[in-house]
Amino acid sequence: MNKKTETQVSDGQASDYLLELGNRLKEVREGKDMNVMSLCFTTDLSVGTISNIERGKNASYVTLYKILSALKISAQQIFPEDDHEVIPIDAETTSSDIEKYQELIRAYGKVAEPLRSLIDTMDRLSRNEDDSAEAPADPREPSLIELGDRIRDIRLARKLTVADLALASKNNASVIQLLEVGFRNPSVEFLKRIAAALQVEMADLFPGLPGQHESFNALRVLGLYSCLQSAREQISLFQMHFNAFEKINKTSVN
Repeated sequence: MNKKTETQVSDGQASDYLLELGNRLKEVREGKDMNVMSLCFTTDLSVGTISNIERGKNASYVTLYKILSALKISAQQIFPEDDHEVIPIDAETTSSDIEKYQELIRAYGKVAEPLRSLIDTMDRLSRNEDDSAEAPADPREPSLIELGDRIRDIRLARKLTVADLALASKNNASVIQLLEVGFRNPSVEFLKRIAAALQVEMADLFPGLPGQHESFNALRVLGLYSCLQSAREQISLFQMHFNAFEKINKTSVN
């Protein structure tokens, strides 16, 4: 059997946290009458990858997400108790917030498709490609996009900047930015630092799985609202560059 092997993030000595995580994962798997081989078939991971995690090796987010999804369990069932302070998030949305959000959604919906088409066409022309060429597929893993959204939502709710979160989690700001847009596959130990900095449960960083708090639905509304506000600024910036391009084009024609 030639199963895909997910990269293990750390080869050093396993921490007590990772050892307990591995033991809990093994107990859940055995409680569902699944052996390692059957879990391999379900997740498309290698025997070595799953066995290493159960022995306390550090794993990537995507690897662990695949396993939890295959076992159909919540992250709370396998993660040890958090050893950092956890503070509830005030995530209430007012009717005014929701109305503004819906208004922006409607406005953006009217221009999103033609704007996207225009940007794609300009991108193809800049690369001298045929206009009928298809745009490249999004290379990001869906679970990492959800993770980035969740971290950004919590950060905004905590009123933290990217630099604040980077400092608190002992990372570079560029690393946090990549994480929030879904271009980084962090390890469990990396996520522990993020969870501690955001003062949330480790399990809260696994959206899309069972057991998520309802408050995160409100956070998503607030996060999307903030995102749309920034998107409006980005569109204004694009318009400014497009106007400059149009002037250059008219000058060249004349």
